[in-house]
Amino acid sequence: MTRRDPVDAPGPTPRGPALDAQDVRRITALLTAYCDSVDTGDFARFARLFRDGTWLGMPGADVEDWMRENVLTYDGATHTRHRVHDISLAPGRSRDEAYGTCGIEVTQRFPGERALLVTRNTYADRFRRVDGRWRFDSRTITRRQPGDDSRHRRRGSGRDDNQKGRGTCGSSTA
Repeated sequence: MTRRDPVDAPGPTPRGPALDAQDVRRITALLTAYCDSVDTGDFARFARLFRDGTWLGMPGADVEDWMRENVLTYDGATHTRHRVHDISLAPGRSRDEAYGTCGIEVTQRFPGERALLVTRNTYADRFRRVDGRWRFDSRTITRRQPGDDSRHRRRGSGRDDNQKGRGTCGSSTA
């Protein structure tokens, strides 16, 4: 087995000043909050993660309504488990910008049933620090392994970017 040069490794390419350990922890917490807010059905919290950027091409102010209209809940719960893994972070051009990649696996389990794979995706993110807090600036999603999302999302949402395997979440600064 040969070792790869870190420059050839997958993930974001470092551009500027190194991220310190506190920045890495805060951005990782942001990725975890993304997963937790969907799993708990807290769409207001989910939308706040994008207040300074956009998600699926829509401004953060529109995200909560889209989630309520398109993500299925059962007595307020989605019954999903989003697991983030393989997090790789790199600095941006300034101390207030960073890039990252990660994977997220989504399963769904209802009481008395076995867990089913909803999807496995790869995310490429851009983050911005605004007023001292890290926020999502943009997100690109590539669907790696589709599963059964019939009990997670409503059909005909108008945003089913997964048919081509790739969806983007842009930023007003992109």
